[in-house]
Amino acid sequence: MIDQCLLVLGMHRSGTSCLTGIIQQCGVELGEVFTENPFNRKGNRESAAVQALNNQVLEANGGAWNQPVDIIHWSAEQRATRDAIIADLRARASRWWGFKDPRVLLTLPFWLEALASPRFIGTFRHPHRVALSLNHRDGMPFDDAYALWLAYNQRLIACQSRFGFQLVDFDLPEAGYREDVEKKLEQLGLESAETLFFDSQLRHQTAEETDVVLPMAVQATYDELRRLHGAV
Repeated sequence: MIDQCLLVLGMHRSGTSCLTGIIQQCGVELGEVFTENPFNRKGNRESAAVQALNNQVLEANGGAWNQPVDIIHWSAEQRATRDAIIADLRARASRWWGFKDPRVLLTLPFWLEALASPRFIGTFRHPHRVALSLNHRDGMPFDDAYALWLAYNQRLIACQSRFGFQLVDFDLPEAGYREDVEKKLEQLGLESAETLFFDSQLRHQTAEETDVVLPMAVQATYDELRRLHGAV
């Protein structure tokens, strides 16, 4: 049986951990990942090796997780580390394997060099809720958080346009979220697609945002994500 790579794409604080926990329950091999974090009691489901490598590649290009840049070069050593990570995950997997790190939206060219035909699934969340979360976790000013949300989610839209993958909306009510995720994972061909990992307590910053006026570009990008998701 041919092994298949699945990458979860999305902005920080936008449901990537929840979605990755679900695909792990569906049999996707993630390797050794964090199963508990200060701001996520079930862990962010990220590999320390993948996270560290993404940070190194970003730094080499003059960026960071909160300073998005175009990735145009990487070293032979970074390439070798990447290839070793991929080889380890493939060796562990019976069929599906993959990883998640929001930084992949910034470093994707680096990973695509080594991935022949990866599959993707994306997740997004209302920009104000993400901004609230980043402000609470990192003390990030709201204007900076909106700008960061925009940079990541414009990349998510570009990736979706290129590869045509499904998006899920982390803000959907619990029953709707479960149904949405299960349907889209089944479309990918994952077996026993369940949402047992999902826990409504994983969601923070759930206050209504009806009175929030977003920057024009942020609102337009959010509207496009909702259109792609099929919510409007």
